[in-house]
Amino acid sequence: MSLAKSTITDEQFVKVRCSTDGRTHYLEATGAMYAQPMDDDEPLHLFDFLGVDISRCIKDEANSRWTLVSRKITLYLDRETGAILKSWQNPWTGETLNVLHRSYDYQEFQIPQKLIAYIASEISYISLDFNAKLPNELANNPKYADYSPEEYLRASDSYKFIFPTKMLDDSEVSPSENRSVALSYYRMGPWEPWMKMKGKPGFLVLNYTGSKTDVFEELAPTIKTIIEERMPLFREAPSCRLDRSIATSWSRFEEQFDAYLQGEEFPLPAPMKDELCL
Repeated sequence: MSLAKSTITDEQFVKVRCSTDGRTHYLEATGAMYAQPMDDDEPLHLFDFLGVDISRCIKDEANSRWTLVSRKITLYLDRETGAILKSWQNPWTGETLNVLHRSYDYQEFQIPQKLIAYIASEISYISLDFNAKLPNELANNPKYADYSPEEYLRASDSYKFIFPTKMLDDSEVSPSENRSVALSYYRMGPWEPWMKMKGKPGFLVLNYTGSKTDVFEELAPTIKTIIEERMPLFREAPSCRLDRSIATSWSRFEEQFDAYLQGEEFPLPAPMKDELCL
């Protein structure tokens, strides 16, 4: 098998990543998080995790551009037992901390009109790479000095979507093809604020793999239960682009800081609510 570097259209990417008919799709993933200290300490396997990306692709008929809108949940798991962590002892400071599982109720990504893909006769893949250096707004507030004092947030993200090549043609995507899409993801990024690293030099490494479905009932029981009992808003992706900011670990930490200090259970409840479209 030989792979040929090529380009695909945004609509072809939409067929792989979600669908052209606006349905909600789920990318469920499992993986691990590692610490890479930049001092004399050794790297550590900190957590395993389980997550889901709840997304849909929507088209702006005025300009024919596609946007991916989504919600995300990531649960940190004990690396030995697989249990959802309620608390975590920082191995460098010895402090026991509340675990702030990730829950982003809104993210969006405007899909480029042309994307790089590597095409073969049976299986192909799309690679999306992002490198960022952004000001850290938490660093300007003294109350977050122990949690996120870094002036800048630096991260590199790499997504690989692996899929049957025939999904790129003009025919309708079959249910079996839809379930054949796989995800591989790798990230190098800053410490999560809730870990309270107190400026320790180093970074996190994440890797995970996942698969796509449009059937909620096919998700892992743990994810389904949390959504059904605590987070019904996350049952479906946003129905449109929303008039609100895009969530990050740092914006969520700032918003949920009091709940974090009070030891509340994360992810916090997410009831149904009206959402204002742009």
